[in-house]
Amino acid sequence: MTPQDLLQLLSQRQVRRLRVIENLLRGRKTVSTLYWGQRYGLLYLLGLDKALQRGALDQVAQTLVTQRLAAWTQDEQPQLRLTPAGHTQQQATTYYHPQTALTWPRVDLKLVTQRLFLAVQVVSQYAHHNVQYYPLMTDLATQQAVRQWFHQIKSTALAQMVLTALTHSLTQLPELTAMVTTAGLSGYQQPGQTTAQLARTYQESAWEIYLRRVDGVIQIATDARKRDHPLHPLLAPAWQTPVTRSAQATLAAVTTTSLSLDQVAQQRHIKPSTVREHLLEAAIMLPVTAVPYDRLLPQTTRQDLLAALPGALDDWEYMALTPELQARYDFFTFRLLAIWCGKQGEMA
Repeated sequence: MTPQDLLQLLSQRQVRRLRVIENLLRGRKTVSTLYWGQRYGLLYLLGLDKALQRGALDQVAQTLVTQRLAAWTQDEQPQLRLTPAGHTQQQATTYYHPQTALTWPRVDLKLVTQRLFLAVQVVSQYAHHNVQYYPLMTDLATQQAVRQWFHQIKSTALAQMVLTALTHSLTQLPELTAMVTTAGLSGYQQPGQTTAQLARTYQESAWEIYLRRVDGVIQIATDARKRDHPLHPLLAPAWQTPVTRSAQATLAAVTTTSLSLDQVAQQRHIKPSTVREHLLEAAIMLPVTAVPYDRLLPQTTRQDLLAALPGALDDWEYMALTPELQARYDFFTFRLLAIWCGKQGEMA
């Protein structure tokens, strides 16, 4: 990621923690990372660069500071805010904003990418009656899934069916994004190009090219959710709930029973703190209708806390509450209210 890529992830009005951005990219799903990822509008970054090393963005951020496009703020973690010059440059820069980004946390990107790219290669070679080729390097599970799909759907019309489906998806994207997606695919006498190669060709950063490619892959996966799509059996399993199975089980127990949170913990043989973490994870990642806010946040609780908190959500601090309110309401309730309020803004 270059300084110009990071510039697009920062804000002039909102101080942003560099570690949150880093942990999102690395796929770290702590409640704190998810919460601030939601507040920054950057949850789509979750797991996009799992190989990123801790601290890898420090020098990138420092370059922006040196260029006076961003400034550090005092905190226990490195925090950045765009300067007026940085905000001006951000607004003046033509940078790609993926159109499918809101759905990215719900897709296993590695699974869908590997299956799609191998399937396209297999179909292309099959259409040209070529059996002497080197298949793309993928894991065994991907190879087996594509092999099973191919033998189930194989026909003389398969290549045209896949071409028609891919064309339908790609025409919904900006032209350059469609071109980048297509150029990354391998087929008969057509080696797929890397993000680095495409970055040189189109004079964009490798990260921006990567965002375009992910956008294209997810658009195809979205269309493949329809049962009559030729890639449906292959790509549909890539869609997943954005919360862990354990968090799903906790949410179900809270939603379908009248047990207290401590009783749910006993029933599930987990710590009470884990129950609360599960519920916060679900609240962040799922639609507002999926969480029983009326039970967890009664109207009187909302009124008491909102009357004592500042208007700007990012300025809320639990320790700034009076000792009386802290004694009545724990941090879980405070954070859940912040998530709920944030969701109201999304729905507005």
